[in-house]
Amino acid sequence: MKREIDSAISADLKAASADSFADSIKMLDVSEIMPNKDNFYEMSEIELLAEDIERQNLKHNLVVAKDKDSGKYWLISGHRRLEAIKFLINEKRRQSTKVPCIVNGEKSQAESRLDLIMLNATQRKYSDKEVMSEYEQLTETLKQLESEGKKLSGRMRDIMAKILNVSKSQVGKIDNIKHNAVPAVEQAVKSGKMSISTANEVARLAPEKQKDIAEKKPDISHKEVKEIQKTSPPPLKTAPSVKPPAAKAENGNISQPPKVEQIKPKYAPCTLSESETEVLARYIEQLMKLASKDDITVINGIKERLTRA
Repeated sequence: MKREIDSAISADLKAASADSFADSIKMLDVSEIMPNKDNFYEMSEIELLAEDIERQNLKHNLVVAKDKDSGKYWLISGHRRLEAIKFLINEKRRQSTKVPCIVNGEKSQAESRLDLIMLNATQRKYSDKEVMSEYEQLTETLKQLESEGKKLSGRMRDIMAKILNVSKSQVGKIDNIKHNAVPAVEQAVKSGKMSISTANEVARLAPEKQKDIAEKKPDISHKEVKEIQKTSPPPLKTAPSVKPPAAKAENGNISQPPKVEQIKPKYAPCTLSESETEVLARYIEQLMKLASKDDITVINGIKERLTRA
């Protein structure tokens, strides 16, 4: 039975037929297409785009992937175009509710999210905050894909740099921000107030200094941070634990040192006065001198005296 195709569908099909993926193109109703909830790219000037589509029809197909569970389609590319078409439909300015889509296989949401990131990453970056969002989404996506049994070969930093279309050093800066920056600094990058390069340098400062900069001057320049680094001590780092060397027994065999049971502190931390600190410092000094002689009895005696104090 011959069907009547309205002018909007006819124009869309004509544009679709010129695409190199014509065999994978399918006319889908907008109700079948699920916008990817992980899309964090800016959705601006929708009405302006709608006017352009209304004037010269849809020039580029949407890219979707069939959802393995629902049978609907995850939107990979064309979020602004889909919103513009929905706007025209709601405004009664477009009769057809169908759009041409390139169906890029059947995928899970995590796989569709990865496609979304990779497709947008090849385009020009508008801000560091989008790169930061891409990094976070990609990290979560790769973990989810791994849990689904899909692994990517190679070093993680190299993989992320390639997918995000940035340098490995840029990924390293974001790693440093994620691991060493206080939340306020990270938020400053996400809001667009601080660049990744500047935040990378701020993350090398002590936490209280980082917070102060993020709250009072998030638009601080890279040069200003470098000057602050010259006069500010680096953040304290916990010293790595040293494993005691194995001792040789009389028979020549290596005997492992006895395991020391970790004892949780009995009392909560407290603040000492200046005089109390001086007294404790003298006891510690005395303790260190006596401990060098491995005199356990004397050390225990000092411990009892400290307990009674």
